[in-house]
Amino acid sequence: MAKKTNGENETPADPNARLSTSADDKAKAAKWFARARELGEKRQFDTAIEYYVSGLEFWPDAVEEACKALHGCAVARKQFGGKKPGLKDTMKRSTTDKNAKQAYINSLWLFANDPDNVGYIEAVMRNASRLRAEDAAKWAGGILHKGLEGNPKTSGKQFQAIIQLFEELGDRAGARGEHAFGVAAYQSGVDALNLWRRRIPKDQQAEAALKSLSTKLTILKGKYQDGDSFRDSIQDAEQQADLHDQKRSFQADERMDELVAKAEADYQQNPAPATIKQLVELLCRRERKDEETKAIGLLINEFKRTNEYRWKQAADDVRMKQLGREVREAEKAGDPAALKEAQIAQLRFELTVFKDRVERYPSDHRARFEYGVRKFRAGQFDDAIPLFQTARTDPKNRAACGMYLGRCFFRKGYHSQAVTALQEAIAEYEFTDDELAKTMRYWLGRAQEAAGDRDGAGKTYGDILTLDYNYKDVRARLDQLTACG
Repeated sequence: MAKKTNGENETPADPNARLSTSADDKAKAAKWFARARELGEKRQFDTAIEYYVSGLEFWPDAVEEACKALHGCAVARKQFGGKKPGLKDTMKRSTTDKNAKQAYINSLWLFANDPDNVGYIEAVMRNASRLRAEDAAKWAGGILHKGLEGNPKTSGKQFQAIIQLFEELGDRAGARGEHAFGVAAYQSGVDALNLWRRRIPKDQQAEAALKSLSTKLTILKGKYQDGDSFRDSIQDAEQQADLHDQKRSFQADERMDELVAKAEADYQQNPAPATIKQLVELLCRRERKDEETKAIGLLINEFKRTNEYRWKQAADDVRMKQLGREVREAEKAGDPAALKEAQIAQLRFELTVFKDRVERYPSDHRARFEYGVRKFRAGQFDDAIPLFQTARTDPKNRAACGMYLGRCFFRKGYHSQAVTALQEAIAEYEFTDDELAKTMRYWLGRAQEAAGDRDGAGKTYGDILTLDYNYKDVRARLDQLTACG
C-alpha cells in the first residue's frame, strides 16, 4: 500500500487554511483510485478499500474522487457479509493518533470496514477537521448526521460532537472568506441541533447552542449576501441553492419537502426524462417506503408510455433496494422468521428481474451473472451452471463465475468437476489474499476433501491459514484431517 508520511507539516501554519495537496500527489492518488474502482467493480471490496485508503493518504480531501466511492464500496462489502474490524484492528489503527493524517487514515479504514458504526464516522469527521481536509470533514458530517438520525439511542454528547465540528468548519470558512461554505457548514450544524431538540425536547444545552449557532449563521449569511458574487447572481440565487441542495446527500426534512415539491411542479409542467429522473432521485433519497413507491409508480408509468425498458429497470432497482433494506432491518431486529420471509421475498423478486433482463439483453453478461447468483441462492444449480459458464467471458466477473461454478458442482455432488473449476479460477485470479481468493480456496479444500484427496485438502486449508488464521472453520477441518491421518 502507499508509503506513510511522517505528518510533520500536515496541519497548515494558518489554523484556518485548508489542507493543500500538490498536483503530483493528486496524480499519485488518482492511480490508486482508478485501481480501486476496478476492484470494486469486480466485487473485491477488501482490496478496493485498501486502495482507496492508500490513495487518500496522498489526497485526503478527495471527496468526489474517492470518499464517496469508498463509502459505496463499504456498504456493498457489508451487504456481502464483510467482517467488522476486530480488537486487533482497532488497537492497530488508533483514531486518536498524534499524527493527524495517520488518525484520519486509520478512521477511514475502520469506517470502510464498519460503515454503520457512528463512532468511526465521527472519527473520520473529527480527524479530517484536524487535518483541515474541509470537504472531507463536511462530507463525513453529512453521513454522521444521517447515522445519528437513524439511531434512536443517540446521546446529547454525540450531538454536541457533530455540532461542534460543524461550527469549527463554519468558523474557519468565515475566516478564509469562504462564506458559502461557511453558511452550509453552520446550516448543517443547525440541522443537527434541530434533530437533537426533537430527540431530546427541552434540553437546555441544545437550546443555548442553537441560539449561538443561529446567530453565527445569520451574521455569515449577511456577509455572503453583501458580497459582489452574491449581488451578481441575485436573480438566480434561489435556483442555484436548489441545485446545490439537490446534490447533497443529506437534507433537513423541511428542505427536502420543499425540493420534492419543486421537482414535482417541474415534472408536471415538463414531464421530460430529466425532470422525471430528478424527482425520482429526490423521492428515493430519504429511503422512505411511501416516497420510493411513488417513484416506482412514476417510472412504471413512463415505461408504459414510452415502452423504453430503462424506466422499468430503474423501477426494479428501487424495489430491489427496498427489499434489501427490509432484509437488513429484519436481521438487525434479530427476528429469524421475519428475516427468512424478507429473504424469500427478495430472492423471488430478483429472480424475476434478472430473468427479464437476460431475456431482453442476451449478451449482457453482467445480468447473466446476477441471474446465476440468484439461481444459486435458490438452489437451482442446473440452471445456474450454464449461466456462469456463459457469463465468465466477461473479465470483470470471470473469477467470481469460476467460484460459483465450483460451488454449484460441489452442491451437485460433482466433486472432481468442482476441483477442476476452482483450480482454474484460482490460477487465473490475480490476487491471493482478498475475500474472493480465500473463498475460492476454501471451497477447493472442501471439494478436495469430499473427493477423497486428503493431502490436497490439507495443503489448501494450510494455505488459507497463512492468509487468515480464523477463516471460517478451516482450522477445525485441518485438525480433523491431521487427526485422521
